Amino acid sequence: MMRRLACFIVALIGLPFTSIGFAGPLPEYAMKAAFVYNFTLFTQWPTLPNNTLRICTLESDTLKHELEKFKDNQPHGATLLISRISNLDKIKECQALYLSEEDKKRLPVILALLENAPVLTITDVPELIGKGVMIGIKTESKRIVFEVDTQAAKKSNLYLSSKLLSLAKSVY
Repeated sequence: MMRRLACFIVALIGLPFTSIGFAGPLPEYAMKAAFVYNFTLFTQWPTLPNNTLRICTLESDTLKHELEKFKDNQPHGATLLISRISNLDKIKECQALYLSEEDKKRLPVILALLENAPVLTITDVPELIGKGVMIGIKTESKRIVFEVDTQAAKKSNLYLSSKLLSLAKSVY
């Protein structure tokens, strides 16, 4: 846990895809999974149903596979579930939802279904950032950075830690 948190903090301050304690660079999806997981650590939900925090993907099996490496962790003292959702009617059961390139055509439908629901939305698709998705991850000069839409988070009754916001490249 501490190694992952250290990797996240190092990545957030803009170091390249290398991390403390690893022989070589981490694959991009491993880094993105670490970001997604750690975003949940800096987010507060109104409630966690059944003391469970569920991180979901729609089309991204690669990210789901990387997120499963965190399954034994207990963010906020809750049981962590990693799920791939195939039925959009089930996305409100998630506390965090990762949106990939394959999901961008369905974004209006996804955001309509999630309207005001306490689901943290995260993407690495530049065109989705600023269109209602709460956190956007992107690569700049071989570094992963992120942007945060606090208005979208507030509409969904999510509280994002000031520590998270201070590490973001942009906050709007």
